[in-house]
Amino acid sequence: MQILFNVTTSEKRAAIVEDGKLIEVIFERPNTYPKAGNIYLGRVVKVLPGIQAAFIDVGFEQNGFIHDTDLVDNNKEKKNNSISEKIHEGQWIIVQVKKEASKSKGPLLTENLTLPGDNLVYLPFGNYTAVSKKLSVEETKRMKDVGTSLLTGQEGVIMRTSSTEASFDILEQEVSRLRGQWASLSGKAENLKRISLLFEGNTLIERALAHTSNEQAEYIFDDFNQYQSFKRSYPDFSKQTHLYKGSENIFNHHNIEQSIHKALQSVVWLKNGGHINIDPTEALTVIDVNTGKYTGKQDRSQSILETNLYAAEEAAKQLRLRNISGMIVIDFIRMNNKEHQMKVLQRLEDRLIQDPIRTRIHGFTALGLLELTRQKVKDSLSALMTEKCALCKASHRQLSTESVYYAFERELFQYRNTDEEGIWVEVSKPLLLFIKDPEESWEDRLSSLVSAKLYITEKTDVEHPYFNLRQIGRYEEIETRINKE
Repeated sequence: MQILFNVTTSEKRAAIVEDGKLIEVIFERPNTYPKAGNIYLGRVVKVLPGIQAAFIDVGFEQNGFIHDTDLVDNNKEKKNNSISEKIHEGQWIIVQVKKEASKSKGPLLTENLTLPGDNLVYLPFGNYTAVSKKLSVEETKRMKDVGTSLLTGQEGVIMRTSSTEASFDILEQEVSRLRGQWASLSGKAENLKRISLLFEGNTLIERALAHTSNEQAEYIFDDFNQYQSFKRSYPDFSKQTHLYKGSENIFNHHNIEQSIHKALQSVVWLKNGGHINIDPTEALTVIDVNTGKYTGKQDRSQSILETNLYAAEEAAKQLRLRNISGMIVIDFIRMNNKEHQMKVLQRLEDRLIQDPIRTRIHGFTALGLLELTRQKVKDSLSALMTEKCALCKASHRQLSTESVYYAFERELFQYRNTDEEGIWVEVSKPLLLFIKDPEESWEDRLSSLVSAKLYITEKTDVEHPYFNLRQIGRYEEIETRINKE
């Protein structure tokens, strides 16, 4: 396994690669706040008993939303008590971002906090012990007993896979450290009494490590400072850590960029010539399985089973790669044989175990559709990177202006060592307006990426987000060409 870190420009990215194939990509954009995992001291601005929820101001344009089930209930003897009996308007409350904000909704918040450690996750109000689903039955039971013995009062803990390799003393010290961290955070909140960030969630590197088997991975950075910092922070991985020195973008060099854009397409081909079609809608995501040109060399039921088994594997991969969440329906090719259905279900379950995000399989419906739900923490790859086409009446999506801008940064950065005097780039109007936004400093950021003088002009016959590097050379030659056009 390899983890490639592309961290040289504004958009930071980590690609998790297994057997040469991209299985997950993690993004960190400069304007994506509040981040999942961040803990804030917020203020209740509105309580809605009708839907058992409330809005919390955590210091951003959109208020956060918290549901009754995400509040810590200190009055458990009284059943079915209203949310208005738990919190009130004007109250100060410590909350954590459970799901990041989208363009239309504020962040989803919870009072059931989690503080991550190296081998476990500490929950001040969890009141339960959970264990990594990657462990065997025997290890699960052992680590659950170990975790429970570490806790006092209403605390909870989630034992990571790596906890099996740690001694009890190390785990006990980790819980003690995280317990102290929580005491410090809550003490700070008591004294502040103003909307504040109390704890910043995992960095890009920490999130990438949490999603992999660290001891088996190879870490490759394209930035020297990040490379050095990682080796200091994780000395045990020093021999597995490398610096990429090529001038070409590291994702281009390893064909990751191509894989990301492929994951934005609706059709995914299977090994046997069949394919699945992934169709996200407002309410749910539908994955439709087709035999395509595959006719099989066996009887029809066996050919259908083979295609459905391949589809189950691919569907599990795509859920993680595309970060699809919420309600999902897989329309497998109809199987009349119940044993075949169970084989397909088992194949899907086996592949989903590798996914760090929890997915629940609810079973086949009467119509033979498989229903599942996947926890939502962040926007899907499509929602993050694309937007609805303003010119099309259909539901076509295109790369968003923001995504194209970050691609522009990466393209420009590849010419950071050029000896030429100037670089001329043509951009479409949507991208030009984005770059010239007076409230941001994107134009200054672009100029700082290269020593050459940057010329940016508008290409008037393109209406979607677009850029094209027209010329690299002497000032006089570039300016002459620009004036002619």
